Amino acid sequence: MSGYPRNLKLLWPPSHIMVVNGLRAAWIFVVLWYEVCTFDHVLHDCQWPDIHLPDAPNARIARVLVVADPQIADHRSYPMRNSLMKALGQFIIDLNLRKSWHSTINRVQPHAVVFLGDLMDNGRASMSNSEYNAYAARFFDIFKLRDLSMPTFFLPGNHDIGLGDDVSFSLEAATRYASHFGPWNHKTTIGNHTVLFIDAVALVEEDVVRAARGYSYDNWPAVAGGSVDFVKRFAAHEYASPIVLFTHIPLARPLDADCGPLRERGTIRQGHGFGYQNTLSNEASQFLLRSLGPSLIFSGDDHDYCEYSHPLPFSSASGSTAVREITVKSFSMAMGIRRPGFQLLSLISTVPAIETLTQLPNSPPSLLDTPCFLPDQLGIYLNIYLPFILLSVLSLLAFNVYRALAGGNKHTQRRPEVSPRPSHPEHSSCRANDDYELYRRSLGQSVTEDTDEDPMLPLPMTKPAGPAHSSKLRGRSSPASRSWTFYLLGRRRRISLSLPCSMANHGVHEVGVLRGFSSDVVDVAWPPLLAFCVAAWCATYV
Repeated sequence: MSGYPRNLKLLWPPSHIMVVNGLRAAWIFVVLWYEVCTFDHVLHDCQWPDIHLPDAPNARIARVLVVADPQIADHRSYPMRNSLMKALGQFIIDLNLRKSWHSTINRVQPHAVVFLGDLMDNGRASMSNSEYNAYAARFFDIFKLRDLSMPTFFLPGNHDIGLGDDVSFSLEAATRYASHFGPWNHKTTIGNHTVLFIDAVALVEEDVVRAARGYSYDNWPAVAGGSVDFVKRFAAHEYASPIVLFTHIPLARPLDADCGPLRERGTIRQGHGFGYQNTLSNEASQFLLRSLGPSLIFSGDDHDYCEYSHPLPFSSASGSTAVREITVKSFSMAMGIRRPGFQLLSLISTVPAIETLTQLPNSPPSLLDTPCFLPDQLGIYLNIYLPFILLSVLSLLAFNVYRALAGGNKHTQRRPEVSPRPSHPEHSSCRANDDYELYRRSLGQSVTEDTDEDPMLPLPMTKPAGPAHSSKLRGRSSPASRSWTFYLLGRRRRISLSLPCSMANHGVHEVGVLRGFSSDVVDVAWPPLLAFCVAAWCATYV
């Protein structure tokens, strides 16, 4: 080491405090970054699509945040897991939703919010009213708004009210949904645009009955108050403003339809199963397009992003012959995608000119939208936290083994020295045994033979008194030796198996490694765990 700088000699090997505090600081930084800062960092580039438009004094912009499939879990969501894993999974998913919502709503600050259905994972399940009320209260606690006056609109999903007549679906699910979240089919006006919310679940069920009875949509006697009836009554009136359609279930499209580069996996294909249907039927989709002529469609249910243009049977209000449908990403980390997300919709309209009090020609209201993505929470757990945990554990284990071996080597090098007062209490028994054997040899006695006079021999001043060193004990032992006494040919003899000091100390240091390692793990773990709890508290209450 003579060729190394003096400062390097002082820093290596690192001290115990340097190792523990270094890992603490690294963990606290990692936790705070990935539990707090990464959400703001990822959303830093998420901007409203109207941000780059030229300023127009007579333009009005309404900004709508579109959220799909939060699908908050409950104890029924993962039936194969035990109670502890269910509770842990629900906590992690809820925490992720809270952090995502807190960062999103503070970052984008919308004028209105739309939820595209599947608000709760098991809102359709049979349960008591009190349990449903608590379940819905969890949803509103996670997605709480600072500005309570902000318009918020909801759509029912198949997990909210159930699709089909399975016995596990509550007959009260639709009524409970309406009492907490509003009507199934409704319309409103946002930013001089007509916005329609269609109960696609009820539309699918009515569509199945219609097709089974052989009716077309033109002559089908629609169920009063149902989705088909709502669309027909709306289509009977003329609406000059562009129409934005919100539906939980996507519209039908060809099997090989491409969803664009932002999709993580596959495409949307027609199909159905227990309590779900991937898309509306071809007839139902054409019925909506023909009756409404929407300028833009938003859907959910699929969990992944998809963009597809449907051909229109006639030109829409904006003059287009095709309409874009955006299937919005799920807002939850638990829906089979790595990057959750949401959609930003800007509704731009023009104030009538004062001179004419009419809409300016050639300046129809326009719609702009853009997707935004949230952090890969599962990737953070698997690719950041898990490797860092393994690295920290191995580092602490290696340091404790090194510390034990270094301490054992130093002690072995000091063995020949006889000190009247041992400087290390844990080595006193080993040194005393060495001194005692040296003392016996100086008197010319055999190490393996004991006489009756042994107990009467004066002990050296360095031998500590105590029961561990009493020669009258049979099968006695000490940290440095194991001895047995017996009688042979009328004389008492003793066989002593003396352990080398290095081996005895190896046992002591082995226990020290385990204890030191466990203590260091706790010392390193509690500060980042505290930081994690503080971050969780801030996401919940701040």
